[in-house]
Amino acid sequence: MIPKRVKQFYTNVTDFMSVEDYEYVKSILNNVEFDLFNRLLKSEQKHSVRIAREIEYIINYGLTDNEDIILNKNILVKAALLHDIGKIRKKLNVIDKSIIVILNKLTKGNLKKFKKSEKVQCYYNHSEYSYDILKELIKDELLLDIVKNHHSNTESEIIKFYQEIDDRN
Repeated sequence: MIPKRVKQFYTNVTDFMSVEDYEYVKSILNNVEFDLFNRLLKSEQKHSVRIAREIEYIINYGLTDNEDIILNKNILVKAALLHDIGKIRKKLNVIDKSIIVILNKLTKGNLKKFKKSEKVQCYYNHSEYSYDILKELIKDELLLDIVKNHHSNTESEIIKFYQEIDDRN
């Protein structure tokens, strides 16, 4: 776990959004969705772009034979760009997230019970927050399901596929 977290920290402080990244996002999201995306911290934006591009790569180069995943490529890519939109509710920078991860480890998972911290609650509940924001804008149930459950235990092969890529990025 430690090497993965160190890699995540390093990536979040060194990987930046480019003009090409913004053009890519604009080609997928409508204006309202793009405005929401722009409210995310730059590190969250880049995280979302890395996921979207990896999904496209896996599907475009035939690295999966799951027909549901292949048929739902566009939904998966759009979900990747919007899945963490709930983090606009209470922005967490890289240091905030690192402290929460460490404190969670030290408290053996009990940190999420700390209801007074908006940052802690946003860290743990951003999937629900994202769903709540997007359900007013997007009617695609699969996309909303991916967003809402991207950190949940699930039997859905599409969401499991998504989670693996999210965890790598």
